[in-house]
Amino acid sequence: MASNIKKEVTGRIILVQEDRFRMVEKTGKGYLFTLSHKARASQADLRRFHDANVKVRVLYEGEPNLATGIAHGIEPCP
Repeated sequence: MASNIKKEVTGRIILVQEDRFRMVEKTGKGYLFTLSHKARASQADLRRFHDANVKVRVLYEGEPNLATGIAHGIEPCP
C-alpha cells in the first residue's frame, strides 16, 4: 500500500453501490468511501462483507464523505 495512507477506521458496511460504500463505526458515525482500483478488495468482497454483517478495517486516504475519501485496504477484523 502507498505510504501516504495514514488513516483507518473500523465498522460495518451498510451500503454498497458500484465502487462506493458506506460504513458505520460503533459510535454511529458514518463514512462514505470510493474503492480504489488498486485495492486488494473487490466489489464482490464489499458485498460479501455487507451481507455477512462483518466488522471490517478500512485503510484510506483523503477525507471520507468527499471525493478524496479513497479506500485502499479493506479486511475483516478478527
